[in-house]
Parts: sequence; C-alpha cells; structure tokens
Amino acid sequence: MAKQTQGDELYPLDNEAALALIRRIADGDKSALATLYDETSRLLFGLVVRILGDGASAEETLLDVYTYVWKHSASHDPKHRPLQWLTTIARARALARFHWSSPDKRRQEHSPNLGPKMTVAPQAQKIARASMESLAPAQREILEWAYYSGLSCGEIAAQTGKPLGAIKTHARQGLSKLGELLDREAH
Repeated sequence: MAKQTQGDELYPLDNEAALALIRRIADGDKSALATLYDETSRLLFGLVVRILGDGASAEETLLDVYTYVWKHSASHDPKHRPLQWLTTIARARALARFHWSSPDKRRQEHSPNLGPKMTVAPQAQKIARASMESLAPAQREILEWAYYSGLSCGEIAAQTGKPLGAIKTHARQGLSKLGELLDREAH
C-alpha cells in the first residue's frame, strides 16, 4: 500500500484500500490484518494512550482492538468508514478498560488537551480542531471531558464541582454548534 506524504505528515490509508483490507481480513487473510495494523495502529494507539494515560495498558487494549477486528471484520458495514469504525472500537475498549480498572490505577483528574500535533487525516483534523476552537471554552471543556473520559454529565459535574444543569447546557449547546459547523463543512 503506498502512502501519500506531504511534508512530514503521513496521510492515512484511503477508504477504499481500508475497505479492501477489511474484506480480506473477513476472508481470513492474516497479511491483510498485519497491513491494517501497520497503517492504523499509530492513530489508534494515540487515542487509547490519551484515554488510559498508560502506555502498557494502551498496548494491551490495542491488541484487544485488533483481535476484535480479526473476529468481527465480516460484520463491518461498508457504509461506515473504516477509520471511524476502528476509532470507535478503540475508544470503546479504552473507556471500558479505564472505567473497570482498579480504583488505585484510575486517574483522579482528567484534563483533556488536544494539543497542536497533526499526525493523521490532516484535513479532517484541521476542520475538527477549528470547529472545537470556535466553541465557547466551557462547551469545549465539557465535550473534551465527555469524549476522552467517557464520563456522563453527572460524573463530570462531580469531578469538576460545577452544577449539573450547567454541564448539560454546555454539552447540548456545544454539540449543537459542532453539528452546524461540521454540516456546513460537509456541504
């Protein structure tokens, strides 16, 4: 699989190539799984380590993600972009591990930071970052908490000491504005 490069940034596997790999994995092709891993593991590891805050746990979770892909690739709906499918699986596995880890391992505070690095899907990442930056700071903070920690509004309120009603309002308004911005970008 040839990767396109622009400067130092690597563009991820394109949608059609990823779909072809998933079809081959569903047929039992181990080399397709290896290729998919090589092409996407950096992205997924970054997400998982961001949620878990621990490299060793992130590596174990990543193994679980690709094991799931091996076993369930036949159930992938081609209407869903492969990178979205993979990141959804990785996020869900990481959040489950985070929430079920022993209390002494759990991070007491979570302070999301999107940071300036652009490593994959630069155009989509640029749009997402710009959209997030256009939100009010409170809206952005609540949405980052929810995404990266998987906490409910009630749990975020308890962790931050802010009123539950304010958390829910910021989340609703932030999601509404993000939806409008992303719809505008798509059309």
